[in-house]
Amino acid sequence: MCQASLAFSVMVLAVKMATATLPAFEVVFFRSLLGSLMIGALMVRKNVSFLGKPEHRKLLLFRGITGFLAVMLHFYTIAQLPVGTAVMLNYTAIIFLAVLSILFLGEKPGVFLISMILTSFVGVYLLVDPRFFLVPHTGWAVFWGILSAIFAAAAVLTIRWVGFRESPLTVIFSFTGISVLGSAFFLPFGFVWPNLRDWLALLVIGVGSFYGQLWMTIAYRRAPASLVAPFSYLTPVLSFLYGLVFWKDTLGTGNLVGVLLIILGGTLISLFEARQGKKLPAQTV
Repeated sequence: MCQASLAFSVMVLAVKMATATLPAFEVVFFRSLLGSLMIGALMVRKNVSFLGKPEHRKLLLFRGITGFLAVMLHFYTIAQLPVGTAVMLNYTAIIFLAVLSILFLGEKPGVFLISMILTSFVGVYLLVDPRFFLVPHTGWAVFWGILSAIFAAAAVLTIRWVGFRESPLTVIFSFTGISVLGSAFFLPFGFVWPNLRDWLALLVIGVGSFYGQLWMTIAYRRAPASLVAPFSYLTPVLSFLYGLVFWKDTLGTGNLVGVLLIILGGTLISLFEARQGKKLPAQTV
């Protein structure tokens, strides 16, 4: 999981660099295209279905659409906000997953779960610097970042419904394939031909995403989710470090407390979810 978190954090760093000159939808397109080719090669070798079982195709389509919207908004947020803040907002998906499970699956939350959800929301309030809202486009970026987490949570909820009845490769391909088609729609409206630096960043994004997913899957197969899930928060921690080193981003005391509350609430919710035998939303996008 530490390797996966490192891979995802490097991917985020490359996204921040790429979106300095390329539109977010273009970065999503190349990231999804490379991911589809790499995953597709594995599926051919292992003789795994690309479309899945007929009874699951609507759910896989919904998973793909929500995953695409999540990654589009996430990459846009990375371009507009300090990189650590953008990643931390996306990692609130575990909070919204718990909320959506209550609303749509009829799960009855106990006092502990409700308190951790509220703790996490307090953390989000403290994380978001009020100065962001003084500038319209950054204020909207915070909103889009939170919305990306909601879509990511919806994608995981769909994965729960599909369960273990489909290959993980089929589920992932439903996301990358739809993301290729969805982002390709926007290409005529502002395509920028990448330079050499951009191509290198796009390659890092694709490879980092692929190996992050691979190592995360291995981690969950070899150890209990309650043990490995907390280490997924190494990604936002490293992202804050990258922001400090490369862009001189800083955190105030209140922002830092917010980060710690989100990590605390998210970790304890993850432990609670793991004990219930549920899938976790670690890096769904």
